[in-house]
Amino acid sequence: MAGIQERLRFDTDATSATTVACDAFSAGHGVCQDFTHIFLAAARHLRIPARYVSGYLHKPGEVEQGAGHAWAEAYISGLGWVSFDPANAISATEHYVRLAIGLDYLDAAPVRGSYYGITREALDVRLRIESARQAQA
Repeated sequence: MAGIQERLRFDTDATSATTVACDAFSAGHGVCQDFTHIFLAAARHLRIPARYVSGYLHKPGEVEQGAGHAWAEAYISGLGWVSFDPANAISATEHYVRLAIGLDYLDAAPVRGSYYGITREALDVRLRIESARQAQA
């Protein structure tokens, strides 16, 4: 995870949902999805079971969240599944909201489907997270 942080720069305009890990790694920048795919490739190369997690990261002090988030989990003998957020270089905490797990983004996409007709689509994500105390106030 530290090596990914040293090599890549977080850049929201660098890639898209179809960018593959080797392209993001070669370019030296990407988003959480790219960092996670690179982490997964490295872990699997080392024969460490690893899976993709999609969800949200609640940033304390910010009720509105503008985008989804991705991180990885690796199976560590004696510990079980351990989370790694290579975009932020930390392990997941109680501020991470898991939606789905899978082999990669496509397998754990937060929204999937098919359509017939119009060929343009757009996804706008807005998330509001409040603690039970905030909601009651």
